[in-house]
Parts: sequence; structure tokens; C-alpha cells
Amino acid sequence: MKYDIAIIGGGLAGLSLSIDLKKRGYTVAVVEKGNYPRHKVCGEYISMESYNYLQRICPALTAHKLPVIRNFKLTSGNNKEFTTSLDLGGFGISRYLLEDMLFNEAEKLGVVFMLNTKAQDISSDGKEHVVKTNKGDISASLLCNATGRKSNLKTPNKTETSNGVNYVGIKYHVKLKRNADLIEIHNFPGGYCGISNIEEDKACLCYIVNSKNLNRVNNSIPELEKTWLFKNKNLQKIFTTAEFVFTEPVTVSGINFLIKEPVTDDAFFLGDAAGSMAPIVGNGMSMGLRSAWVLANNIDQYLAGKITKPELAANYKSFWEKEFSSRIKLSRYLQKLSEYSFLTKLTIGLFNVFPALANGVIKQTHGKPF
Repeated sequence: MKYDIAIIGGGLAGLSLSIDLKKRGYTVAVVEKGNYPRHKVCGEYISMESYNYLQRICPALTAHKLPVIRNFKLTSGNNKEFTTSLDLGGFGISRYLLEDMLFNEAEKLGVVFMLNTKAQDISSDGKEHVVKTNKGDISASLLCNATGRKSNLKTPNKTETSNGVNYVGIKYHVKLKRNADLIEIHNFPGGYCGISNIEEDKACLCYIVNSKNLNRVNNSIPELEKTWLFKNKNLQKIFTTAEFVFTEPVTVSGINFLIKEPVTDDAFFLGDAAGSMAPIVGNGMSMGLRSAWVLANNIDQYLAGKITKPELAANYKSFWEKEFSSRIKLSRYLQKLSEYSFLTKLTIGLFNVFPALANGVIKQTHGKPF
């Protein structure tokens, strides 16, 4: 069967795009290599800029009592800290719950899912795109790639790519007494750990570390935490007093932060497939949601005959460059800076003396409500 739009990848960006387009009356198919529900390594904080959009595409969101996050704390291993309020703020929700709600909404609307299906190759004659999978082929007028940071499909990088550093991400869900409206980032040598509340009085405890630090302790996660994370007393207290909901952490390796092309002759890229925001800025999920919203608007105009395909491509590329390129570059700089405790200490000192500087950085990583 031929669809109006085929989406490869059913993560947050892919699911949101599928719902948005289906609500506009188009036929949509999603090719997803996994299944639902599932846990993913993620900070699980979403800026309030995205709340209205999520509510529109997924009304079930309002049924859950989600923590609203209004304050931010940054600490270093030598007891230095900086705190500030967040102008826009955010809310906490696990990827497990959010993706499950979005999947159920999309399926209810009639989005066609090919689950546990791997896209192996794509081809195009300029008018029709064919996605070859391990379970058969599908065709569509437009193809969107939301495969995330890692994909067996070639994703074009810009000339400026990675810095050669790979990171490891590790996530737990925990229960402990803490301020539910506070998101914290605690620096340690080689990385940082974030904690913020999600649904059901749980908290997401997620850290990212240079893979070299894990190699130095023979790839032992418990040893990594004792050797490196516990150098920050805040983290030592959290890890030794919290009740861990997961028996084992959720992990991901080979993380890198690349700036990629959002449009090619074959596909439109969104979410992490088009460029990864370093988690330290805490707004990657909003980036995926905003790109889904803008792309859906432009696809709607194209399929309705209001703009040409070159105009569709130009509009989306212009949006991506204006909205996200500077954010990604800033996040990469902050990511590298965060690996060194003395630089984090220096940053905290500057933020305490010049709080307007910190607020300016935060504003650069967030957008306006949509």
C-alpha cells in the first residue's frame, strides 16, 4: 500500500509527527525497530514551551498529575553551587509513559505501525519513496527520518561533525525525598548527573560520562559511580539514600553530538536524526516536538498544493538552521566544559556574580511556547 507519509523511527519526534499528520487527514505509516512501552536513556524533563502542543496531539496527558519544575541548581564536586528560577519552567514525565500514550493515541487515530521492523534501505524516483524492510516494502509520497542518534540508514553530516569523543548515558528511576519543583545538575570529573521528578513521585536520575572514564574502571558501572560520581558529595548522598526502582540501569553507549543536514533529496530529518542536543541543556525532547510541529505544518501545505516541494524543503531547512543550529553548538560547548570540574567551578562563580549571564544561557537553549 502507498501512504502519504512514511516515518522511519517511532520515538518521540516520529510519534508526534505521525499523530499531527493523521489529525490533518493524511495516511501515515511508521516503521519502528522496537516495540512499546519501553525505557530509554533520557533526562525526562520537557520545557513548558511544548506542553500546549503535547496536550493538543495527546489529550491523555492531562489525566496524569505531572510535577511542574520551576527551579534549577548546578553544583560542582567542591561544594560550589548556583541556583536560579526558570522563567518558563518545565514538567517531568518518563519516556516510558509519554511514548506509550503517544503510541496509543496514534494507533487509535489509524496510524499504521510496522513494529519490530528494521528499515534496511530507501530508494526514490523523485515522486515515490520506497522503504525496504525485513518484513516487506512500503511506499509513500514523502519520507521522514526520525531514527534518533543511531541508525543503520545513512544520515548526512555537515562538514563540522564530532569532536571524536564518545559518551555513555546511564539512567535510573529512584524514590527519595526532594523538592519536586527542582531540577539539579551535579558535575563530577568526566561528566554530570541530572535529577528531576517525574510521575508517581519518582525521580529520573540520569548521567552522561566520557566513555574513557568507564574504560578506566573496567567498564564497571558501580565502580564508575563510586570512583567518579561520588567525588560530588551531592551525588554520593543521592546514590546512598535513594530507593532504586530499577534493578539494573538503562544504558546507551556511543553517544556523540553531531550537526546534520535536516533535508536531503530522499527525506526530511527530525529529532536527534537531524542533530543531537547535549543533555546538559535539558531540552532535547522539546526540540523533537517543535520540529514535528513545524514539519507537519509544512507537509500539510505541500500536500494541499499551497507550496512546492522545493519550498517545503527550503522552509523546513530555514526553520532548523534558525531555531536549532546555535542551540546545538552551544550545547556541545557546555557539554565539553562540564567534563572539567575546575571549569564548572569557574562557571558557577561567574553565574553567582552575574546571574543575568546564567539566565541568558538558559534562554538560548529554550524557545517560545507553540
